Amino acid sequence: GGRGRRPARRAPRRPAAMEAPGAALPVAERAFAAACMRCGAQLRIVDDLPAAVDVAQSFRGTVGESFVVVPASDPDEFVELRSGGGPPGAVEARPDGQPRVAPLDEVSRVERIMALASGQTEQESPVCADCLCHVVAEVQRQLDEAAEEHRACEEAYARLQAELRALGEGEGGGQGLGREGSAGPGGSRGVGGGAAAAGATAALEREVAVLEEEERLLLAELAACDREEAELAAALEEHRLQRERLRREERALWRAAAEHQLDLEESGEERAAAASAIQYATAELGRLRGTNVLNDMFRIAQEGSFGTINRFRIGRLPEQSVPWVEINAAWGQACLLLDSLVKRCGAPMSQYRLLPRGSYSAIQAGGDVLELHSGEGGLARFFQDRRFDLATAAFLGCLRDVTRFLQRDPSMRLPFKIEGDKVGGFSVRVQFNQDERWTKALKFMLTDLKWIIAFVESRDFGDRAREGAAAGTPAAAAGAAV
Repeated sequence: GGRGRRPARRAPRRPAAMEAPGAALPVAERAFAAACMRCGAQLRIVDDLPAAVDVAQSFRGTVGESFVVVPASDPDEFVELRSGGGPPGAVEARPDGQPRVAPLDEVSRVERIMALASGQTEQESPVCADCLCHVVAEVQRQLDEAAEEHRACEEAYARLQAELRALGEGEGGGQGLGREGSAGPGGSRGVGGGAAAAGATAALEREVAVLEEEERLLLAELAACDREEAELAAALEEHRLQRERLRREERALWRAAAEHQLDLEESGEERAAAASAIQYATAELGRLRGTNVLNDMFRIAQEGSFGTINRFRIGRLPEQSVPWVEINAAWGQACLLLDSLVKRCGAPMSQYRLLPRGSYSAIQAGGDVLELHSGEGGLARFFQDRRFDLATAAFLGCLRDVTRFLQRDPSMRLPFKIEGDKVGGFSVRVQFNQDERWTKALKFMLTDLKWIIAFVESRDFGDRAREGAAAGTPAAAAGAAV
C-alpha cells in the first residue's frame, strides 16, 4: 500500500527576511544578531511575521513542511550596542537611516521561534546556509534509509500474506473432497492436497510422539537425577556431620595431648626436683656419715701430763692442783661418752648402769648408787673417796664390758689393757695412790675411750643398732635411741 511511498518534499521557502544583505528592509521588519549553532558564524535574523500572529501556531503550519535557510552575512553589518540601555542582542539603527530594533518583547519573540524550531527537529537553531545544506543532506540520507526499511517490510508482509492464503486454500480443498467424492480434475488436486496434508500431519504426529518419548525419557532421567541429588545431599550432610564430629574429636585429642604434655613437663620438673633432692640428701648423708659425731661432741686431748675431755682436765699433780669442780665435770663428760657408746653399739651391761648427770654423775651397781664425783674435806672426804673409788672401778668395769663386746671383731685392740681397776698397769682409785699414777691411769682411760670412738665410727655400729631395734632386741633398741 501507501506505507512505502515517500512523502512529497516541498521546495524550501526563502522568506523575504533572508534576502541579500544589500536589499532594503521594510519598516515592519525587525533584524537580530545571532551565531550559527554549528560553526559559530555571525547571522542576521529578520522577523517578518506580523506582531499579531501567534508564533507557535504559525510555526506548526509552516516550519514543519519547509526548510528555513538563513544566508551567511557579514558580521560587520550589525554592531551590538549596549550604551543605550537596551538588552543584549538588540540592534540599534545605523547612521544610514535603517530601522532600529530594540524592544525586549521582540527579542523574546525571536528566541521563542528558535526554541520551537529546535524542539521540532534534532538540529538546534539557528544555522547558517552552509551548515543547513549539511543538515539537509543528513536528513535526506536518514529518510532514504527509512524508506528502504519500509519497502523491505512491505515485501515481507506481502510474502507472508501469500503463504497464508496458499495454506488456507489447501486445507479447504481437502475438506471439499471428503464431502463430495468427485472424480474430476479439481477433485484430483483436492486428493493430492489432502494426501500431502495427511502426510504432513502424520509426520508431525510421529515427531510429536518422538518428542513425547524423549520428554518421558528426560523426565525419567530428571527423576533419577533428583533421586541421585537427594542421595548425594544426604551423603554430603552425613559427611558434614562426620567432619564436625571428627573436628570435635580432633580438638578434644589436641586438648588431651596438651594436658598430657603439661603433665609430662610437671612430672619432669618434679622428677628433676626429686633427683636434686636425692642428690643433695645423698651428699649430705655421705658428709654426715663421714662426720665423727662422738669425736666432735667429746674432744679428748692431752694437756701436759693431764688428759682432757672437752677441755676439762682429769687428775691431780702436786705441783698442779686441779680443782675438784673441773675433775667432777670431766668425769661427767666421760660418763656421758661411755653411755653413748653403749647405746650406739648396743653392748649389753652385766651389772652396771651409767647415770650421766653432768658434774654429779653416778653409777648404779645392783641396788646401790655410787657417786662419780668427790670434793674437798677432811674426814668426810675419806668416806667420799671410798665411794668415789668404787664408782671409778665400776666405770672401768663398764668400759671393760664394752671392750669385750667390740673385741668380737679380731681387729679390735686397745692401746692400754684394762684389768680390774687398772688401765695400762695404773689404778684408777684415788685412795692409797699417788697423784702422778692416778693422773696417768685416767689419761690412759681417756685414750682407750678415744680409740673405741674411732673403732665404732669406722664400723658403722649406728646402722646395726637401728636394725636391732627394728628386730626388737632390747640392747639394740637402747643403742638406737641415741
